[in-house]
Amino acid sequence: MSPKVVAVANAAGGSAKTTVAHALSVASVEYGKKTLLIDCDPKASLTFRVGREGTRLTLADFLSGTSIRSEDLDSHAERFDFISADSRVGNGFTGQEMKALIEKLPKSYDLVIIDTPSDINASLKAALDVADLVLVPYSNTLHHLRGVTQISKLSADTPIKLLAVGKNSNPIKEFSQWEHLDGSCSIAQEIEAAAHTTTSVLTYAKNSTVAGQLRECAYSVLEVLGLD
Repeated sequence: MSPKVVAVANAAGGSAKTTVAHALSVASVEYGKKTLLIDCDPKASLTFRVGREGTRLTLADFLSGTSIRSEDLDSHAERFDFISADSRVGNGFTGQEMKALIEKLPKSYDLVIIDTPSDINASLKAALDVADLVLVPYSNTLHHLRGVTQISKLSADTPIKLLAVGKNSNPIKEFSQWEHLDGSCSIAQEIEAAAHTTTSVLTYAKNSTVAGQLRECAYSVLEVLGLD
């Protein structure tokens, strides 16, 4: 059976996409789900974040036709598998190519989480095209309202859930037109501290309030996808 796919996306930068994608992967593993995390951003911020920059094969190679083997799925210390990115990921791969890659994964997964670029490009569209759920982190700014609106238009045929990030988790009225995930994520000093390591805040500060919030968000995602 094919895994469920979540694309974490916002066409505006600074939405905590990478933090959320990383944390959801860790929490999903904690809930017993076999999870693959994919960096689909040519800037490769997530790849750097988890300490996998400079790997021999990246997503670009696999989308270009290089056979993917079990040993190519990098096993992270936090127990999710990972596929890294590099600048070639921005070369115009399609949703069909991304779907084919997911269908021929040499290992079985319950969940695939894709961290997407904030630029509107082919990489973003490919990730949105294969998603069963698009999760859109945002803060209450016009900048993020524009980003959410763009993602909504690009993924009109896919369920979308918003995730409020920041001190004020109550969405302003302009965001209320979209469904929200149960839960929210505060911006906490533990997240900033974890960013100096290669682990998620769920590992770095596992008993913190924000770690608990992100676990609740992950459980809500699993519920939406029927994986709870």
